[in-house]
Order: sequence, then structure tokens, then C-alpha cells
Amino acid sequence: MAKFLNTSGAYAAIEDIISKASNRVVLISPYLQIPDTLLRRLKFIDANNVKIIVVCRKDDLKADVRSDLKQLKKLELRFDDHLHAKCFYNEETMVITSLNLYDYSQQNNREMGILISLKDEPDVFNEARNEAEFIVSGAEKDSIMRNVFGIVRETKAVFETVVRDETRTPGKPHIRAKQAGYCIRCGTPIPYNLDRPLCDEHFRVWAQYEDLNYPEKHCHTCGKRASTSKARPECNSCYRK
Repeated sequence: MAKFLNTSGAYAAIEDIISKASNRVVLISPYLQIPDTLLRRLKFIDANNVKIIVVCRKDDLKADVRSDLKQLKKLELRFDDHLHAKCFYNEETMVITSLNLYDYSQQNNREMGILISLKDEPDVFNEARNEAEFIVSGAEKDSIMRNVFGIVRETKAVFETVVRDETRTPGKPHIRAKQAGYCIRCGTPIPYNLDRPLCDEHFRVWAQYEDLNYPEKHCHTCGKRASTSKARPECNSCYRK
């Protein structure tokens, strides 16, 4: 059954949603000034490999808040300058409220909200989550963080390729010259990265469920049709090589 929340109740429910997220948490708030308590919670789940998605207004994001967010390695920051909705959820629970994730709002404003759960209101929860995911998918990714983490991921992938090839052929290290790969779901050419063998569009779909063994259709290395998955993104031939 849905639960009514006042200002303090909404803030407490959001903190609970963050702390109990097991794979993914989404924070949709036009304005951000994350209280220290919530920032510590986010750092804690970030260290435990929980994906954090934040959607806010780009022009209203302060430099100090962006600096705080850069400390989160699993963060995906997105922007929607038309955003007015405030919604916070993990896999099981959601808060829809008038409360921005803003320290001033929590301390000074009179806010209201409701708490819904997948267990008690599955239809309402799924309908609200679908609308929230629509907002997330339409929001622009932060190019600064994407570029920084993209460089780190690609460098890591190249390093792991060299190490793997050295292990397979002792004394004859082989550096993969070709950096092109293929999306294992649609076959579209993408940067070669065994840790992320999906194009951006299909990675967002996969990230909703994060099933490592979900059957895919293409080999990430050669692009040919094959039975693959995110856990095993190469066909048998490429894997043996």
C-alpha cells in the first residue's frame, strides 16, 4: 500500500532507497545540492559496484556538486533542461515527491510525496518506472564524464588484451591492432571493449536487468552471428584465438 510522506519522511525514504539498492539506483531531480549524509551513502554503494544514474538540469548544476559527483566511479550523469519531475528509485522501491535532492529543500521547504513498492503495487510501480526510464533515456549524457571514463575503459581493455595474449602465447606478446568491435546484440561497429560489448542504445536496455548470460546474436570481435552473451561476448573461434 502506498505511503504518504512529509518532508522528513521523503528525505528518509530516499536515503533508504539509496542504501538498499543492490544493482542500480536512479535519482531524478532538477536541482542538486546533495547533503553530506546522502553523498556518503552514494560513495558506499558506489564502492560496492551499484550503478548510480542521476538526471538533473545542466545549467543549474553547480561546480561543487559536479566535483562531488566525480568521486563516484559508477555514476552515469544525464541532463534534461526541461526536467521538473522528482523521482528516486531502486529495484524495489520508489519515491515520487515535490522534494528536490537539495539540502535547502530538505531543511527549509514544506514538501510532500508518496512511497510505492514493487511488492505492494506492482502495476503502479512498473508504470511509474517506465515513465522514469523514458525520462532517463531521453536525457543527454554528460560528455565530460563520458570522455574521462571512456578513456579509462578503453585503456583498461587494451591492457587486458595484451596481458591475455601474452598468457596465451608465452614469449610472443601480441597487441591487438584492430580496436573496432561489434555490438553483440545488433552487430553495429563499436569500440572494442570486452567489458562493454554493446552499443550505447542496447547497453541501456541490458542495464535495466544486468543479466550477464542473456543470449545475444553477434561476436564482439569478428561481428559474425553467434551465440554470445555479455559474460562470453566472443564466438568460439575468436575466444580460442
